[in-house]
Amino acid sequence: MVRRKSGTGRATDGDSAEGSAQAPVAPAAAIRWSDLSADEQTALKRLNRGPYQGLDAATAERLLALGLVASRPAGIGISRVGRELVISTLLAAREGGSGDGG
Repeated sequence: MVRRKSGTGRATDGDSAEGSAQAPVAPAAAIRWSDLSADEQTALKRLNRGPYQGLDAATAERLLALGLVASRPAGIGISRVGRELVISTLLAAREGGSGDGG
């Protein structure tokens, strides 16, 4: 545990509440590639390579709600979970599988 030297008091186990407010609504681990629309799949693949200027607002909102992308100062970027989903899907396709059926 990191202790802060400030005049506001000691760090306690209750201090972790700050990070929990930013958790995605849906557990991203439960999202499968086949659950995404073709536009969402394309957006994630492009975001995996870097900034995607063509990302429309509706797709961005859905991917944010699913926890697959994150809002950053420079714009929308792929989250760790989103990147893992894209990479696992691409690897499954490379190995001759169809991923998770999508």
